[in-house]
Amino acid sequence: MLVLGYSSLARRRILPALARLGHTHVDIASRTRTPGWPEGVTGRGFRDYREALEGSEAGLVYVSTRNHEHAPWAAAALDAGRDVVIDKPAALSLADVRALVDRAGTRGRLIAEATTWPWHPQVEALCARIDEAGPVTRVVAHFSFPPLPADDVRHRAAWGGGALWDLGPYAVTAGRRIFGAAPDECLVRTATRPGDEVETAFSVLLGYPDDRVLVGHFGSTTAYVNRLEVYGPRLALRLERAFTTAPDHPCRLVGEQAGARVDVEVPAADAFERFLADVVAASGHGPHKGFADLMLGDAEVLDRIRHAAGHGG
Repeated sequence: MLVLGYSSLARRRILPALARLGHTHVDIASRTRTPGWPEGVTGRGFRDYREALEGSEAGLVYVSTRNHEHAPWAAAALDAGRDVVIDKPAALSLADVRALVDRAGTRGRLIAEATTWPWHPQVEALCARIDEAGPVTRVVAHFSFPPLPADDVRHRAAWGGGALWDLGPYAVTAGRRIFGAAPDECLVRTATRPGDEVETAFSVLLGYPDDRVLVGHFGSTTAYVNRLEVYGPRLALRLERAFTTAPDHPCRLVGEQAGARVDVEVPAADAFERFLADVVAASGHGPHKGFADLMLGDAEVLDRIRHAAGHGG
């Protein structure tokens, strides 16, 4: 694999996950830092993304650049005949996501967006309970944390900063994963602190067919909370650390199901590792429509959320 961008995410999650999957050679392109590799992994280092695409022999490219660079470098990788994975958000406009999906299909390449939390076994455990005792009629999602440093890239509008781009994909995928449908109603309220050029928090209400609703609160304006709750006539279940679970952190699924108490420990696992394993298994075998469909469907819902918040375009 070739990783474009030596981001914090690449250092903390992507490279260690690849090492655990047994990838002993990973090329890294970084414009700003000298790359490092996990123990047992080697590879070529590049200081230029174009040079990396020309010089690396990797068949799969992971784009982990700043948000505003996702679309152009994903397109360049597809044009170079590579399969592509992109950090969320895949691109900063629905038109760009559609163009990438079309480009991948035309070139017979895989394209995927790395919103990985649904790959964690705790989500499988939750959905198994829903299958047993559903339906779910209400979902409540919280992912918020204390204010970010002033120089954090997520404060920069020109780089695709803001809570909607950063955390909106979690709201989108929570509704998609639990309800299996796209919303037919969308209401959003954002918050921006004085002096900031981007929104720092948002609350969203998404209405789904059959009177189902997701309410979500996201941003960088509160104490840390990372929780997914689902409710229905026969269940009330909760996951803590639902959206960014540490690879060595066991999880608990708690609540009630059919009148009985639920308290289940889910063993530690790495959602990034499980996601990348599926991507690698599909890479090299032509376009994988499932990944592309997820990426496009999520982009369409995120676009509706941004328009509802007055941030469309």
